[in-house]
Amino acid sequence: MNTISKVFLVLLLTLWTNQILAQNLIISTCDGTLYKDLCQKTLQSDPESRAATSVEVLAKVALKHATSTATQIHNLVKKLLKSSTKPIKVALTDCNEVYEDALEQLDDSSIALITKSYESISTYLSAAMDDADTCDQSFEEVAPGKSPIGTQGTTLSQLCSIVLSITKQLK
Repeated sequence: MNTISKVFLVLLLTLWTNQILAQNLIISTCDGTLYKDLCQKTLQSDPESRAATSVEVLAKVALKHATSTATQIHNLVKKLLKSSTKPIKVALTDCNEVYEDALEQLDDSSIALITKSYESISTYLSAAMDDADTCDQSFEEVAPGKSPIGTQGTTLSQLCSIVLSITKQLK
């Protein structure tokens, strides 16, 4: 076996070992959450977490996905506001406000994660979860079972719960 082949083999084994370690980290971290399947699916789909060597990286990735979900919902709400009529418009107006707040809470959570202010993260994420619930309740009051947002608010709450569980592992 020539030198190039040996170097290639060592490099290949190293990469393979790192992927196995990251996969095990994802599984063990997600085992500590209420939504194990969503946690694993979310983290395994992200290249950054597939290369993670710490739980902190996984928390950042999960928070990134929660923020992305909240942004998608907020954009949908803004779009629907342009063409809706009462009473849906009233609920959408409420949702627009609470999702603006949720995005601020998620941004604050990101800063708190960077500065390792784990208690603050809990406060911010709980507020973001409350915001998603408030939007869902607004639709239930005006048009039960007919939310144009569907289950996305529930997904956001579950992602926030996952981030909360992961950050508790960092304490």
